[in-house]
Amino acid sequence: MSKPDKKSRDAEKVARRRQSLTQAAITVIARKGLPGVTLADVAREAGCGYGLVSFHFETKDRLLLAALDALVEEYRAAWHARSDAHDDAAAKLAALIDLDLGSDVTDDRHIAVWTAFWAETSRNADYRARFSELNRAYLARLEPLISALAQKEPPAADYRLVAGGLSAIFDGLWIESQVGDGQGKTDWTRARAICWAYLRAFFPKSFGTETSQRP
Repeated sequence: MSKPDKKSRDAEKVARRRQSLTQAAITVIARKGLPGVTLADVAREAGCGYGLVSFHFETKDRLLLAALDALVEEYRAAWHARSDAHDDAAAKLAALIDLDLGSDVTDDRHIAVWTAFWAETSRNADYRARFSELNRAYLARLEPLISALAQKEPPAADYRLVAGGLSAIFDGLWIESQVGDGQGKTDWTRARAICWAYLRAFFPKSFGTETSQRP
């Protein structure tokens, strides 16, 4: 196998550096929120000089958008991997619930950053576009699964409404995790149980008493 040429090696080095800087930005955003982030903060977190951050991203706005894009891609890859690992619609939904509520890509740190970006969507068209596209893609993932369950257990509501409701519950639980009860620790087991109770109301055979202890 031939070795990568210098151009390829340089491109990989740049990609790794940008990734490390966006991850540092995510850590800083989780700690300080969007308004408090500076390029100097990110440089300190990444253990590099200010000039290197400025070289790769030029402005704070570009760095923040890159951080959001990194979150989106990490999340999308995780949901594909989790749901694609199963054939059964109920198992796929269970995997998505586990992903959305307490996994390594939706822990308190990540959700703090998602919430920070959410808060700016009314003022930032780029953030709003990212969230709109992600929401459409997520519903496109949920609706066929809910539809498959509806073939076996026709729910009282349209399957698209059921999917939209589940998506809204996820959003609400994410926000609740940031305000919570002031204890500083999210009860993700309870959060997952809420989603199971919602699905059980529509699909008792798939999410009924025999699986009620799953969360």
